[in-house]
Amino acid sequence: MLAPEQRYLIARSRTDANDIKGFLLFQMVEEETMDDDVMANCAYCYEIQLAEESRNRGLGEYLMNLLYKIGCYWNMDKVMLTVFKANKKAFHFYMDKLGFELDEISPGACLSPYKAKQFDYELLSKPCRQ
Repeated sequence: MLAPEQRYLIARSRTDANDIKGFLLFQMVEEETMDDDVMANCAYCYEIQLAEESRNRGLGEYLMNLLYKIGCYWNMDKVMLTVFKANKKAFHFYMDKLGFELDEISPGACLSPYKAKQFDYELLSKPCRQ
């Protein structure tokens, strides 16, 4: 969390700058694609954390949409993240609410169902469109 290439989006209280409501940690990276000769430029969300009292109030959606806008502004191919399969709420949030899909290199997208179930995570992405 201290790599110089990483960036934070920090949400603070309007009335107290020391009262942090949440943050999103991201980095611009190159990720593999299913084409061996092609890498994708990605705004990768490594972590998003919200204070308990700030959940279900639109803050997570706001931070993720802000990351999407940043990715598009910097001409990234997509925004990516990793989500654990057991975290059903997160899957619903990213896929149903924000429009993310299984990335082409996610275990569930590129492996047989038998092999994919050996992984406890999936990779999600959303293409940046200008």
